[in-house]
Amino acid sequence: MKRPGKLKILVTVILMSSLAGCAAQTMNIEPNIPNENAKIVGFKPGSEPDGFDGIRWETELSTLQGMKHYRTDPSHGGTEFYLKENNTFKFGKGRLKTVQYGFWKGQFFVGMITTQGHSNWNALKEAVFEKYGEGAKPFLNREEFLWLGEDAVMALRYDEPDKCGLFYIRSESMLKRMASE
Repeated sequence: MKRPGKLKILVTVILMSSLAGCAAQTMNIEPNIPNENAKIVGFKPGSEPDGFDGIRWETELSTLQGMKHYRTDPSHGGTEFYLKENNTFKFGKGRLKTVQYGFWKGQFFVGMITTQGHSNWNALKEAVFEKYGEGAKPFLNREEFLWLGEDAVMALRYDEPDKCGLFYIRSESMLKRMASE
């Protein structure tokens, strides 16, 4: 499979940043210093997800129980984010966190977790690295990592000034469909 170039990777990270946000906060914008030594990194063998937190890509929202509308993002003509009722998602040694599930035209395509504080970020980062391997580090001046698989794209980043972390996994095939419509 032909892998995307570094420019496409950076554009993808920036686009998903604007889509994901960081709960009610926004990430501080400062010039990125590209890591010229960054290489494309996939997932640890056998760990590429085909969904997130038990929901497979393209699952119809109408087939899921206990989903509560959380917010609407205007990107791609409207992306709806939901929370699972009674969700007890826990990452590593970190605290339980709210998980957002993104649907476009009723189909699941992205799962996101945000963290507050450095200790929760470190717990999430440790759990993600253990499960998926260490990602590519596209910028020298950011605590940010990226994984590219056959269909899943994953990013993990921390914004020091806001003490806000973001982790997401999304379906590349769904994003391509969204971009074409």
